[in-house]
Amino acid sequence: MALATKAHQDYKLVPIEEAQAVAWSFEGPHTQPTKYPLQFPELRPDEIRVKQTYFGLCYTDCHLVNEDWFPVNFPIVPGHEILGRVVAVGSEVVNHKVGDLVGLGFIRDNCGKCNICWTGNDNICQSVGNEKLIPIPKFGGFATHVQAPAKWAFSIPSTIPEEVCPPLLCAGVTVWAPLKRYFQPHHKVAIVGIGGLGHLAIKFSAKLGNETWAISSSPDKEAEAKSYGAAGFLSVKDKALFAKHQRTFDVVLFCANANSTEEFQELYYLTKPGGTFILVGIPDVRKTTLQIPFFELVVKQINIVGSLVGSKQENIEMLEFAAKHKIYPTVELFNFEDFGKAYDRILNGKPHYRVVVKVGNSADGLKQ
Repeated sequence: MALATKAHQDYKLVPIEEAQAVAWSFEGPHTQPTKYPLQFPELRPDEIRVKQTYFGLCYTDCHLVNEDWFPVNFPIVPGHEILGRVVAVGSEVVNHKVGDLVGLGFIRDNCGKCNICWTGNDNICQSVGNEKLIPIPKFGGFATHVQAPAKWAFSIPSTIPEEVCPPLLCAGVTVWAPLKRYFQPHHKVAIVGIGGLGHLAIKFSAKLGNETWAISSSPDKEAEAKSYGAAGFLSVKDKALFAKHQRTFDVVLFCANANSTEEFQELYYLTKPGGTFILVGIPDVRKTTLQIPFFELVVKQINIVGSLVGSKQENIEMLEFAAKHKIYPTVELFNFEDFGKAYDRILNGKPHYRVVVKVGNSADGLKQ
């Protein structure tokens, strides 16, 4: 694998024998990953450094690399499903110590002072500028080590196996937060898309006590969906059966990407009057424009809402709930040195259902 040639202003590119960490960086859109031996900036008082044991890959990382949402300044090191042991703590850190097993997700920082933070929505704080997110403009989780503010690092229950934990810090909280936020006993809930998000959503929704239905374009996923806890299954290809279930779901959690307005509206019409249609995925915004059926929206009083991962409290609750009910993702494992294969799998393949990289001894021997 090629070595990086572009240097980031905050992370010094150094020979491997001088490195504190080795990351997988991208030097432009639609490029291959390159190894980036680095030295971190000085540890801030509020930061921790984590030696990773496992990290996850998410298609969001591909969107960032390929500038599907907005331009980025290269090189970048994406990755926001981070798991490992604390190896250094800043002078002001009180909630973690060296040796603790912690996880970090998509959110890097929040101000803690604005009204948004005070009302428990710290994941959508708008007051920390461009350092809000883990992957950009700072380096993210495709690395042996990660350095970030301690406030968004979460203690990991010892009963959760490490190799399946990283996706919980992204996909897990992404589906848990809106399901819990809009939860009412005995709701009928539709999970649209049985993939990296949807398979976890089925598990969480069923254990919350919802009548959970899986909606998919793949009829062969019915048995698997029901093994995860789905009470029913709808194939979008069965138009007659699909039509019978229109306007019958209290909550529709949209975990897939619609490729057309017609496809989007067909799924939207599953929502019953007074129900809630929740979007958690963002498609390539350069190619996708969706139209909302406004008449139906108003006269049926349907709520259309978006949800970005989850707050600190929602992350904590999700990890506790997952540990209690043994809710884990289905993952494909790769070694650190095979990162290129792992990235290609998430970009061009159809993993079953999340991709996780084992760091192993790749983190050993680096200067701290």
